[in-house]
Amino acid sequence: MVKDLLTKRPFARIQPTMHFLGALTTDPSKAKAPMEQSQWQILTQSDFLREYYPSGHRIHDPEYYPDLIKVDDKGKFYKQKIFRVAIPFQQIIVIQRLVHLCGNDIAFELTDTKADSKSDDLFLEFQQGWLDHQMEIAFYDFVKSILVTGDGAVAFFMHDGKVRTRALSFLNGDTLYPHYDSVTGELSAFARKFSDYDEKGEEVTTWVEVWDKDCFYQYRQSKQGFKGAVNAVKDFFGLDGYTLVSKTMHGFGEVPVAYYRSDDGPAWASVQDNIDQYEVNISYLAKNNKAYAFPIMKLKGDNVEIEGDMYGSVKAIKMDSESDASYLENPNASESFRLENDILRKSIFLGAFIVEPPEIKSGDLPGVAIKLIYSPSLEIATTEAKNLAKPLDAMKRLFLKGYGIETAKVSRFSQLKIFAFIKPYIHQNAAELVSNLVAAVNSQILSKQSASELTGYDKNCEWDRIMKEMKEEQSMDILYQGAIIDKQAQANSETDAKSEEN
Repeated sequence: MVKDLLTKRPFARIQPTMHFLGALTTDPSKAKAPMEQSQWQILTQSDFLREYYPSGHRIHDPEYYPDLIKVDDKGKFYKQKIFRVAIPFQQIIVIQRLVHLCGNDIAFELTDTKADSKSDDLFLEFQQGWLDHQMEIAFYDFVKSILVTGDGAVAFFMHDGKVRTRALSFLNGDTLYPHYDSVTGELSAFARKFSDYDEKGEEVTTWVEVWDKDCFYQYRQSKQGFKGAVNAVKDFFGLDGYTLVSKTMHGFGEVPVAYYRSDDGPAWASVQDNIDQYEVNISYLAKNNKAYAFPIMKLKGDNVEIEGDMYGSVKAIKMDSESDASYLENPNASESFRLENDILRKSIFLGAFIVEPPEIKSGDLPGVAIKLIYSPSLEIATTEAKNLAKPLDAMKRLFLKGYGIETAKVSRFSQLKIFAFIKPYIHQNAAELVSNLVAAVNSQILSKQSASELTGYDKNCEWDRIMKEMKEEQSMDILYQGAIIDKQAQANSETDAKSEEN
């Protein structure tokens, strides 16, 4: 067990300094490897939130994009506010990533080659339980937290005999502290820290919740002088100043938390500099338009009189023959300025692996064309699906244990061999997909059950429904054939009876 529980590795971005500091040599085989040197800028998850919400963008910081300082005729300095433009690129990136990662439900496969009908029924019960317990929503909240704040977790617990989950995220005011076994690399303890606030926004109480392989602990630290019974476990965890409030067995046999951290930070980390520069350029453009967008009147001559209304609109101009009045032409943005903005915008979308939706002028696009258009989004979604495979497997494993406890089928569910994976969502032509599946089934290279599962319209027990409908049709055919046979037999018996009478 760890001593310093409330510690975690900080997020950081490498800086361009201290590069190529190695010595020059004529024989690299005899040179000693230099000490690795690098500088990193430490970032907090609050920095990520400031980048995520447009109101917190750097363009609003006067130290980054200063206001204008002007001097009047009397030599007095004053500050002139300038126009600032913040564009929610970060939210666009997160939403598109979420759509491709969570647009399809989590896919499950029963990998046991010796599975029988009982295993199939239990597998369907697991899938139905997964949906009934809103596990898809829990996974969505988990992924959103990772894309926005760099990490996220889903905690499992039993309440009133039923398995429950809770998404833990810095978005909700939680600071997460994972701790791993140095040998196995598995979670050995997990802590969550959050605070209660009064109506004035002042912190009243700080809470720390801790999970280990056996128990769940709750610690409390009052900011108003609360004093309670001190427990020895507090010192064991190294939580000085906290009082143990409760300790319960969670019953999962492991740390009941699925956690993931993206060391690169949020989804837009690779293009944050591009976004900052783009907002500066757009702000300059907006400032220029504000100054020159409206016509500027040019008056020439001494004998010029302007008559207007109370709102400042010009109604008449009086002048002599030697005077003149005209408008200055509005300056246009240079082509180089437009080119720079276009390159920055394209770099943002390209570096974040998202796609600007194309303008479709006619008809439906074939599936291959759609996949090519959204290829960057599909590529990053496939990569992230692999990164999230381990925490997803932990969610599946913990749900199996909790749902087994809930349904009193722990041993049966523990024997199920289920593979869970993410199917990235990609826009597609549904009619073309169904046509290809029908051709594959008719060519006997794909089973009807697999085709049913690949349509995107199937339910968890869709194949069972199909088989049930087929059996009902067969039963109706048998009944119909039986009725025909009975009717024919009755007709034959009546004919025989008439023959005997004759």
